[in-house]
Amino acid sequence: MLDNGQLLPDRVSAPKTSPSFARLVDLQLIESDTGTLGVADAATHIGFPVLRTYFLTGVPNGKGRGGHAHKTMRQCFICLRGQVTIVVSRCAESLKFRLTDYSEALVVDPGCWRDLYDFSSDALLLVLASQPYTERDYIRDHTEFLEWELAESEASVPFIDLARQDSDLQSAVADAVHEVIRSGVYIGGPQVAEFEAQFAEYCGVAHAVGVGNGLEALALTLAGWGVGPGDEVIVPAHTFIATALAVDRVGAVPVLVDVEADTGLMDPALVQAAITPRTRAVIPVHLYGQPADIDGIREAIGGRDIKILEDAAQAHGAFYRSRRCGALGDAAAFSFYPTKNLGALGDGGAVVTDDPALAAAVRRLGNYGGLRKYEHQVIGGNSRLDPMQAAVLSAKLPSLDRMNARRAELASLYLANLADLHGLALPKTHAYAQPVWHVFAVRCEGRRDELFRFLAARNINANIHYPAAIHQQACYAGRWPGQSFPVAEMWARDVLSLPLDGAHTNAEILAVIEAVTDFLSIPQHA
Repeated sequence: MLDNGQLLPDRVSAPKTSPSFARLVDLQLIESDTGTLGVADAATHIGFPVLRTYFLTGVPNGKGRGGHAHKTMRQCFICLRGQVTIVVSRCAESLKFRLTDYSEALVVDPGCWRDLYDFSSDALLLVLASQPYTERDYIRDHTEFLEWELAESEASVPFIDLARQDSDLQSAVADAVHEVIRSGVYIGGPQVAEFEAQFAEYCGVAHAVGVGNGLEALALTLAGWGVGPGDEVIVPAHTFIATALAVDRVGAVPVLVDVEADTGLMDPALVQAAITPRTRAVIPVHLYGQPADIDGIREAIGGRDIKILEDAAQAHGAFYRSRRCGALGDAAAFSFYPTKNLGALGDGGAVVTDDPALAAAVRRLGNYGGLRKYEHQVIGGNSRLDPMQAAVLSAKLPSLDRMNARRAELASLYLANLADLHGLALPKTHAYAQPVWHVFAVRCEGRRDELFRFLAARNINANIHYPAAIHQQACYAGRWPGQSFPVAEMWARDVLSLPLDGAHTNAEILAVIEAVTDFLSIPQHA
């Protein structure tokens, strides 16, 4: 690092394999008898879309460049000719690199101080940047940088930060969006068909049909089975309201059953008692990314002609007895809302199934009641996954298992460090399940709201999924007179979702653990 023109000692010299905030990456060189073609691909090599390019050359002997930080900009340095030394610093660690040819590039993350010096007289340094120039992104005083860095380290722990969550995928996502724009196909088309095929294969089923959102995925599936007025559909009392709304959308009657006390999932023991001659379907919800007991529900159905529709809106990639959620019932409904484990850049959903007749019915109902233009066999609507979202989802799908594994690592941190704390119930995972931890939902009996405020005072953002059971919602007032769902009410009263997504750092999760532990050490009536 340069301080008032003086080079300070380097703390660390990073190898090429360093996964740190600055790293060397090999570029693609294609040699031929007509010369050398060098390739620095945004998605493959440098990891971000390039929105600005500039170069440095003719730097006088003994002079340096840099001496600043970028708050949000990513950079890639390629030495096309000559040599240059670059020192990158963050959080009291400095990494030193000597660029000597164009076979490799130095990729630098945001939030780093950089110094460039010891330019050879013939040096030509190409710089690729992730965003256009803006003075607001620069910090040119090192003391100011250290103060900014300290403030950033003490910043709040977000419940979820979508911009940060997708940073590793931004090149692939940007390329996908640009490809749709270049294609000129904005409804249907190859991007949608490609994603449907990929997602069906991922789930282990024969068919996937893209639709407008998760609610539409549920409702169109029920409609595709002919569920309607006079029919009943069993749903859990503790879930997002879309599960019940889908039943109302087709004119059927939602029949509530209570949930398991330790998981919040549909209780198979209560399903059997809720079945009547009018029951046409059961919708188990893989809540919080935890698979519901499908075998137990199928046993409760006992061979009757009753469909199982998985609400898998929170379970992208979860396993139940070595099978993916989505391939367990007669069909499954997924949401691709941006906060989901596999999220789009807007709304989106899908129905997956092994039943070709159902897949065709859902596609027809979501396309104005027909499969071909101006031919409408049934009364339908407009609920289609658009190519932009399909392309984004295709770009993100290959990373889903990796991101789910990261969520599992962070969940393990919570489980190991919050175990046996009096007053806190941790999520339970059945032996048959491999969850994807869409939400890390704990229960704090009688003190949930107090804990929520305590975390907020520590700059930790928690959430509540869900503060009211289905029968407690105003839109359903009076629908289930005389019925009681005490476990669902307990979950609504006590549940609190702690921060957990694939972009959280271990340090952030440990900060949450410390805060929760501190809170529970306070006497309840202090």
